[in-house]
Amino acid sequence: MPRTSHHSARVTIGNRLGFHVRPVQRFAELARVFKADVEVELRGRKVPGKSVMNLMSLGGRCGDAMGITAHGGDAKQCVQVLKFLAENNFFVEDDLRPGTCSQRHVERLTHIASCFDSSITATADGRSADAKDLQALLGLGLTPGSQPEFEIAGEDARQARAVISNLVGHCYYVEEQMVKKGRERG
Repeated sequence: MPRTSHHSARVTIGNRLGFHVRPVQRFAELARVFKADVEVELRGRKVPGKSVMNLMSLGGRCGDAMGITAHGGDAKQCVQVLKFLAENNFFVEDDLRPGTCSQRHVERLTHIASCFDSSITATADGRSADAKDLQALLGLGLTPGSQPEFEIAGEDARQARAVISNLVGHCYYVEEQMVKKGRERG
């Protein structure tokens, strides 16, 4: 990774409820994984992107354009992950019909893995697949409740491991699975 870099992206908030509590928490949680300084801009206001309180103060609404900027050695990966999160409605599920999330969690994992330069291999039930290869991952039969093992090697392995652990730990942010997991902890 370069010693210092600057990356930015603009996205439109598509989540019908806007940039509310769950999206803000997810955004800040993932932003804190990175060493890069993160800044979010909405309607001319800029705030640090790792602070839930600061992000909540922006009051982002559906349709607002949001700027994401990161400065630091892992800025590229940081912006890629946060941009993907924002472009996918912060993983807030509007469609909870049975079967709609069956592939979504694997697609999320594949895209997140592709944000990193490190090699990432997922292993489940004794079978392994490149986490950046959607078809190979689908062949593992992963579900939102799966807890695959990951072998991650490369310059940005620490960040990749933290982001993927977050994603898997939160059942790929598939709402119905998160609720189920919460009940089991009860």
